[in-house]
Amino acid sequence: MSSYLILDWSLKECRSCSDTGNTRVTTLSTDGGILMNKQKPKSVSSLPTEELIKAAEKLPPFPRVITKVMSLLRKMAPVGEIEQVIKYDQAIAAKVLAMSRSAYYGRKYSISSLKDAIVVLGDQQLTQVVMAACAARYFECETSGYELREGELWQHSVATGLIAEKAGRRLGREKAFTIYTAGLLHDIGKAVLSFYVKTYLDAIMTQMTRTGLSLLDAERETFGIDHQLLGKTIANRWRFPAEVAVGIGYHHDPKLAESHQEVAAAVFVADRTATAMGFGCGLESLVESYDNETFGLLGINSGTVGQFWTDMAGTVEEIKQFVGDKDLGLGGTAEEEKQPRAATGGRR
Repeated sequence: MSSYLILDWSLKECRSCSDTGNTRVTTLSTDGGILMNKQKPKSVSSLPTEELIKAAEKLPPFPRVITKVMSLLRKMAPVGEIEQVIKYDQAIAAKVLAMSRSAYYGRKYSISSLKDAIVVLGDQQLTQVVMAACAARYFECETSGYELREGELWQHSVATGLIAEKAGRRLGREKAFTIYTAGLLHDIGKAVLSFYVKTYLDAIMTQMTRTGLSLLDAERETFGIDHQLLGKTIANRWRFPAEVAVGIGYHHDPKLAESHQEVAAAVFVADRTATAMGFGCGLESLVESYDNETFGLLGINSGTVGQFWTDMAGTVEEIKQFVGDKDLGLGGTAEEEKQPRAATGGRR
């Protein structure tokens, strides 16, 4: 097994809350995506914070494929056993295979099957790919409320997760996957809140332009909750580790977190970097900027920040290629590897 630590997570399946109001806000489509109820609320006052939280709680449980795969990797299970777990959910298996074939993960190897992917990727990259494949269904929703085109929220989420993982390695390899997961899911609250933001976009924009409120403050002023806290609620509902929930819940202001500030700081830096790269800017690009103080939580100061960005430069280009790969359903194009080699080595 590689030195990349596979955390002992225990995501527990949870039942959806029963409907207590007249409107069910979220439902699950046949392919696992989120469908928002299109009935327009009568007023902001008709949307108390409790209703938005109930909408978040109605999201389907996070797929248990990831915890099963991680458990098998810890046991150094044979490839066939891991393959059967992933193949159980065909949608997830298809996404795992597609991402594994990308230049970012597959590089110069030819991956023609799920078994090839398991052999070539190794523990670290396999868990990343399976986690992303599990998360994808929750971002297959309309997010024009945040002025994001179709697929842009998912592009931004993937880019943030990958950058966060790289930045988080400064904190030790044992935190890398936790930080990657927090980065990948940092904007999950937007998947639920976007419909309401779209409904009240004029009011939100007025607050942001006339009073100088940030997007987060405008969300709180309008709905009594922001997408950070809504995302943290979802992470807790899905029984993710506390570090992941904090990384999601404080990715705009990590210094306010009472614990695990370094996780939130890594997601903060990754979020800003992904936005600077042009992935999923939307409304936040109007007001967000880097907070140099937060770099200190990652052990980065004014004397080392230059080297940090130099180290990240190559990674950013690789991520641009990965997120832009049209075959991944993320949009854009990517240059394919011209002379692939047969998959060799790795797990047997």
